[in-house]
Amino acid sequence: MNNLLLWGLVIFVLVDLVIVIFVLYKRRGGGFTQQEKKHYMEHWNRIKSDSDLRHAIMDADKLLDQLLQRKGYSGNLGEKLKKSGKLFTDLNGVWAAHKLRNRLAHELDVKVSADEGRRALRQFERAFSDIGIL
Repeated sequence: MNNLLLWGLVIFVLVDLVIVIFVLYKRRGGGFTQQEKKHYMEHWNRIKSDSDLRHAIMDADKLLDQLLQRKGYSGNLGEKLKKSGKLFTDLNGVWAAHKLRNRLAHELDVKVSADEGRRALRQFERAFSDIGIL
């Protein structure tokens, strides 16, 4: 009887361990197929080549939102960033890029310098790398 309980406990612990490893793998960058990576990289390359910085920043923000959704995070992008913060090597930079996007979307006559726009796009690129698609 004691052996049966011991084996049951061992099996329970192993199943739990497998579940934890699977969840961590899905949240960390695993889980993207090569086809998905290619698809997202093509989107990113189109965004980078856009001559309109305003448009590129808006699209990069949308892509980040889609990637975090795909990784299982819910809510708007701000909520997703709060939940997924440990994924990013520079969370403050990602927030700055997202805030710039919000300014562009919600304020009239926002002027973005070329340097500020390129800096935001570099932050998005770093975020995409951290997520595991670049």
